[in-house]
Amino acid sequence: MRAAALLCACLFACGPKVSVQPSPFEEDDPRAGASIDERAPTYAELPEAPVGPGARQGEIARAELDAVLDGSPGLLFRHLEVDAVLDGQTFRGWRIVGFAPDSRMFAGVDLQAEDVVVAVNGRAIARPDQLQQVWDSLRTADALVVDVRRGDAKLQLELAIVGPATPAPAEPPAAAAVSPARPAQP
Repeated sequence: MRAAALLCACLFACGPKVSVQPSPFEEDDPRAGASIDERAPTYAELPEAPVGPGARQGEIARAELDAVLDGSPGLLFRHLEVDAVLDGQTFRGWRIVGFAPDSRMFAGVDLQAEDVVVAVNGRAIARPDQLQQVWDSLRTADALVVDVRRGDAKLQLELAIVGPATPAPAEPPAAAAVSPARPAQP
């Protein structure tokens, strides 16, 4: 009996110790950021960004806009550098990396480096076909509305387009195929 009691005492002494203190691994490290269980707020849920140095509302002359539209989106992007913003595999917008130093195109508008353009006139512009649809629709639009995310806030640029709408320029007619003249056979 003594041997059994001694054996039980040894087993309890050699067994794992149970701690009532919480493990440091049970708490999230605040330096790690938001929990993956928390969903990010949607654009609509973001608070309004503080007013920046430029205007958020104004006007743009139809003739001035048409001059840009007569070019191509590529000509517009000569004035600024953008980079795609992805959340995993989901496109979120175009981050403005910077503006061309000699460009005055965006002077006086509340846009700055690191802003993310989310939509134009309520439409996403993630794919080239979406950009082209927005580009074409601006010829007859009454306003140019740009949804922008700035950090953890949002802002909206609204420019009324003043002047009569103009149709898209006609494509130049295709040149008639002309075959080279054949030398006369003697």
